[in-house]
Amino acid sequence: MSEKKAVTVTIYGNEYTLKGEADPQYITELAKFVDGKMGEIGKKSSAPAAKVAILVSMNIADELHRLEKVKSENLRLIETLEKNLLEMKKSADGSLKHTMELKDQGDKLKGETTENKKKLDEAATELLKLKKESDQKNAEAEKSKKELENAQKTLNDQKEELEKAKKDLEIANRKEEDSSKEANRLQNQVQTLSLQLDKVKEDLAAAEGLNDEAQAEIKDLKTKADYMKAEFKQAQEKSEKAGPTPAPAPSAQTKPAPQSFLPSEEKLKNLFKKIDAILE
Repeated sequence: MSEKKAVTVTIYGNEYTLKGEADPQYITELAKFVDGKMGEIGKKSSAPAAKVAILVSMNIADELHRLEKVKSENLRLIETLEKNLLEMKKSADGSLKHTMELKDQGDKLKGETTENKKKLDEAATELLKLKKESDQKNAEAEKSKKELENAQKTLNDQKEELEKAKKDLEIANRKEEDSSKEANRLQNQVQTLSLQLDKVKEDLAAAEGLNDEAQAEIKDLKTKADYMKAEFKQAQEKSEKAGPTPAPAPSAQTKPAPQSFLPSEEKLKNLFKKIDAILE
């Protein structure tokens, strides 16, 4: 088994390292052939490299199919020629030279057909390789598409969260404005209450001044009441000790004694009770 040789070729602007048992020059010519085909199609279309490779593969496959058809026709022609040659050999020895020439032509055609088949087989191998690379790129493109869809979904979710946060912020701002208004209202109430408290303090201070005067007057009245109680008590005790005074006999010249200006004992007691109630 011969050793495989590595050959670096350029196809449609990309470098590939190919290994095979064929002559490196032959592999290079095949690469140039494929590169030329892709260049021809690439000039006519702005399609990506993968699509161009598929179109080239279809063209090569078409050529292979045509060659296979030509090969089949050539084989049938060769078989017909060989049959005719045999018949001609049997029928006329004089035509042997012509028959040999025809046979040589048939062998030459067979050799050319075999060579073409080999080239087509190699082209088919390269086509399969290109198809595999195209499938791989399509798979990568599908993966990228899914990643893009996931990223778009994530972006939409973040957008929804942002809208929600924006609404929450607007609600918080409205609450803050309401709280600010309430704070201003409470502050106004505090100021009003503070003014009222200052007035109450002033009124209380004035009332305390009047209370002090009233207390002084009440104290003075209490002192006087205590003094009057003591005098009344002493007078009552003296009256009790002296006993009842006998009334003088009336005479024509005697006038009745004037009524005492002092109140009765019961009236004095009632008066003292009222004074005590006021003092308490």
